Amino acid sequence: MPEGRLSFRGASGWRNFGVATLVLSLAPMIAGCGVIPEKMAINDPRVKPLLDAASRFDRSEYGFTAIPATGYVTLESRPRAGYDAMLHVDGKTSRTIAFRTIGTGYRWVGEQEIFVGPKKYNSVDGILSEQVCLTYEIANVSGFPLNRINATYRGADPRLADRPNLSLKDVTPVLKEWGY
Repeated sequence: MPEGRLSFRGASGWRNFGVATLVLSLAPMIAGCGVIPEKMAINDPRVKPLLDAASRFDRSEYGFTAIPATGYVTLESRPRAGYDAMLHVDGKTSRTIAFRTIGTGYRWVGEQEIFVGPKKYNSVDGILSEQVCLTYEIANVSGFPLNRINATYRGADPRLADRPNLSLKDVTPVLKEWGY
């Protein structure tokens, strides 16, 4: 066969080509249906109703930072157990915000924000950065107790490590040390 020509040998080659063609042709349709999370600007009109709903939660009272006004988010718009839409917002912190539909709009039902610290620690998964995670939900999304702040820590800081019921009061000084 001349150099540079593509050859499919045998039925499996054609089958693989057919599967690849099918996947590539269906990908835009699947993404458009909300099955695959879609990355978009935070000021995209599809995000505005979600941010409006999120603004009704007093995040600073529970230790959460303000949602960035610029940048990108990833939107899950296909309903799943516990929520109908979810925003993933990455920046200085990493956060997920869950929503349920109400009429033609959305209702905020939960938020989780992860703050990464400066120190590393050894884990069964390798060397990781310490982190504090805050979660507050009014509907079951992640399994944390409802209607209260849930703070968790992963790392080796003796002030927080191996403490199962951390409070916002426990983690706030550490978050301030980390620059949050």
